[in-house]
Parts: sequence; C-alpha cells; structure tokens
Amino acid sequence: MKQILTVFQFTFLDAVRKKAFIIMTCVIMFLILAACLLPMLSEEIDSAITSDQSQTCYLLIDSDRVPGAKEALQALYPNAEFLDGDINLSGKYKDEIRVDGDTAMIVIVEEDGVPQIRVTTKSFMSFLDAALVAETISPIYIREVMREEGVEDELIDFSQTTIPYEASIAGSMDLSGYIVGIALLMIMFFSIYFYGYGVSMSIANEKASRVMETLIVSAKPSHILIGKCVGMGVLGLVQLSTFLITAAVGYRLFVPKDFLLMGMPLSLSAFTLSSAILVLIYFILGYSLYAVMNAVCGALVDKIEDLNSAMMPVIFIAMASFYLGYFSALMDPGGMLSKITMYVPFTAPFVVPFKLLNADISSADVAISLAILTVAVIIVAWLSARLYTASVLRYGKKLKIQELFRDKK
Repeated sequence: MKQILTVFQFTFLDAVRKKAFIIMTCVIMFLILAACLLPMLSEEIDSAITSDQSQTCYLLIDSDRVPGAKEALQALYPNAEFLDGDINLSGKYKDEIRVDGDTAMIVIVEEDGVPQIRVTTKSFMSFLDAALVAETISPIYIREVMREEGVEDELIDFSQTTIPYEASIAGSMDLSGYIVGIALLMIMFFSIYFYGYGVSMSIANEKASRVMETLIVSAKPSHILIGKCVGMGVLGLVQLSTFLITAAVGYRLFVPKDFLLMGMPLSLSAFTLSSAILVLIYFILGYSLYAVMNAVCGALVDKIEDLNSAMMPVIFIAMASFYLGYFSALMDPGGMLSKITMYVPFTAPFVVPFKLLNADISSADVAISLAILTVAVIIVAWLSARLYTASVLRYGKKLKIQELFRDKK
C-alpha cells in the first residue's frame, strides 16, 4: 500500500505542477464563466437596442384590402416607427436602407387580385421579420375578403380563432436534461480519454528515460500501475470538480432566473444527488477501464514517438464506444441500441449518465450495468497488470503471449 501511495503522490504532484495543466484549467474556467455571462449580456444588449436605437419602417400600401395594417404592425413592433411612404419613392427608401441598418421598408401591392408583401432590410439581422409581417397581414386580408362576401363578423372572428393547446412530456426527458446529458456524455469521453492518455504518456516518458528501472527496484510493477492510474484519476476528479464548482457558481451568480433556452426555462432538476453519485461512479469505473489499457500502451513502447501507434487499438475502442453512446442517446434514447450499449462495459460509462438524466432507467438496469462494468474492470486490470509487468522493462524485443503467464516479477 505504501508503494502505491508513493507512486500516486509522485504522479499527482508531477502532473499538477505542469504549466500546461495550470494554463488549461484556468482557460476552461474562464470559458465556463464567460458562457454563464452570455445570457446576462444578451439581455442587456437586447434592452439597449430596444431602448436606445430608433427603428423606422416605411410602409407603402397600394391595396385597399388590408385596412388597419399599419396599426397591426405597430402593435407587433411597438418600438419601431411606421411612416406612410410613397410607392413612387421606393428607390429612394432603398438607398436610405443601404446606409442605415435600423431602417426598413414594407411594400404591399395587389397583383392578380391578391396582395403581395415585399420586405426590404439592410441585412438578415434587421429588427423586421418578414415571416412575422406576413403572419400579421394575412388575417387582415382574409377578414376583408370574407366581409366583402357578406360573411358576418361573428363568423369571421370565429374563423380566425386558435384552439388552445398545451404540451406535456410523459417521460423524464426535457430540453435542459437533454442538453446537460449530451454535455455530460462529451465531458465523460474527453475526461476518460485525456486522463487515460496522461497515464500512458507518463509511463512512456519514464520508460524512455530509464527512470522506470529505478522505480521497479523500489516498487512492484503492479503497484506502479495502480499508483499511476489512481494519481491521474484523482487529478481528473480534482480538475473536473473545479470546473463543476465554477459552473455552479457562474450559473448561480450570472444566469438570470427567467432565462429561456430555445423558449424553455433552463432547469437542472434531473441532476439529483443520486444521479450525481452514479455519474461519479461511472466516471471512476470508466476511467479505470481505459486507464489500465492505456498504461499497457505506455509500457509497450521504447520511444515516445511510438506511443500514438501503440494506443491506436485503445483509441479505436474509446472512439467507437463514444459514438455508439452518442448516437444511441441522440437518435434512439429508449431503443434497443441504447439498451445494449448500457450493458457493454466500454460504452456504459458514456450511455448510462445520459440515461440517468433523460430516460426511465430502472434500478435493476443500473445495478446490472454496474456489475458488468466492475467485473470487466477487474478482468482487464488483471490482464493489463500481467502485460505491464512483462513489458515495462523490455526494450526492443517483442513480447510473446506465453510470457504473460511465465513472468511473475
């Protein structure tokens, strides 16, 4: 146990002191806080635009079938000023619009007995939305035509009513949980990938510099393997915890309480204490599974330049597992693919955290998934320890399969 703690302390402190780790942590924390500030800044910008900028729209109507169009548009855009224009001066208005982005023009002319709406703005970022203008003008035209046909006002009003509706979600998935789940899936992948890569890089560096020969004298190879994996794993938990605390503080301080995401309130109600604990367990087991495989990759190479080639099988497994988890979450969160990937050890760390936030997953399914993943970690760790022990001091000569069970250092 003392050997494991010694290797753990050395690995953890060596990684924490690196400038790359410190700079990356600070940069990501800054980006998280900046993202939390965006909703507040967007609201301030919107209020500044609506309060400080004068918006003008020339209204050129050459049809008598849209009475009250100006009043309807004024109600739609209360901060804009609608001016009656001369249709013969439309070219002059266009020249003005090219210069001033807060000026627009609406032309309503009758062609073949039907009004046509033409909206002119400086760019697509104009305050005026052509679709909203058409939606506002169309009922006015329809009402006028029906009145000309002798339809009573009561029937006209009835024909333009909208049936009330409400949308409810029977399952546990909502927009906030879906977005948080996708973000969590990606965080799990990048964390497992990068911290696992850190394990292999650390071992490869020590082997290439012959430091490993000194370590082997003072500690068993299996203890070195465990110590390094635990050291990088704790490093990952510390860094991720820092990011999550930063995000929680930024969300609490900067994100407005009434902030809407795609028209829906942002809610983290699905992220309960129990789901957070399970996500942590899946991160630890998922990291352990990939870390021990990456450790072997680092022990198999003699030079740092060969590390990426040695890691290709593990990278392929990690990438394939991530994409399976991502597509099962994105395309079929409650389908057969999602159920299968939930039990596969390599995909479970990516799939189950998403399902915990967005799907009806039973306790039995979670227990079975955790049991299979735990057994897989034990088996892969045992096999990786044998590979690590047999290859960590081997230079140049290729490792044979039978030597895995003959070398017991």
